[in-house]
Amino acid sequence: MSNLRKLGTIGSLGLLVSSTLLFGSANAAMAATCRTGVATPTSTLTGTVVAATNFERNTLSPFVASTSGNGTAAVTSPTAHSGTCSARLIATADPGSVARMSVSLASGTKRANADAWVNIRTPGLAGNNVPFVRFFSGSTRIVDVFRNNSNGQLWLRITNPNGTFSYLKLRPSSVSLSTWHRVQMQVRANGSTSTVQVWFDGASVLSRSVSLGATSLSKVQFGAEHPRQMGESYIDDVVVKRATS
Repeated sequence: MSNLRKLGTIGSLGLLVSSTLLFGSANAAMAATCRTGVATPTSTLTGTVVAATNFERNTLSPFVASTSGNGTAAVTSPTAHSGTCSARLIATADPGSVARMSVSLASGTKRANADAWVNIRTPGLAGNNVPFVRFFSGSTRIVDVFRNNSNGQLWLRITNPNGTFSYLKLRPSSVSLSTWHRVQMQVRANGSTSTVQVWFDGASVLSRSVSLGATSLSKVQFGAEHPRQMGESYIDDVVVKRATS
């Protein structure tokens, strides 16, 4: 934890930008044309499989989508890492815009991991970020990895036991937009002796002990849970696993 810096909340939303200019109509119908027979994704990370999907069944299941305002979460094509379909999340700077999808973890989950390919197509406002993946304990987001909109850098954010945030830069170079990146993240919630591991495009970028105000995990999420966290992301070949130790 010595290298973690408490920076407070990064930035502010700034001026609203018309979602029509950036994204077109976020609520436009998108007919997905998926391809059957594509192999179900696998992961070398250990645990019991909670979700493993490439969205080629033209459904977000077992993920559950939650949207509000003009946010959208749906299966789309042809942008995909494998096959022809992927999940697409769009949130705008308009008031109330939210787009996310999540999968719940069974009671007693102490360790969980996510292995996914993510393509951030459009960033949000400077001073904000676009999430790659987030882990929750109850209603509290306890740890997540995101792309900073100001400089494109990859960061880890931890919610400390006192409710403040700590940040750690995972890689100094900018994460390219409109490119598929593999994000693998494992979290073990054990209070002051919790651990977090992150791999990005196959390379280990973090493995250390951290202090979390949680001893169990309840949800893995893609997308942001609060409004006006603007961005457009595609997610594909997702595997989520859990363990009780």
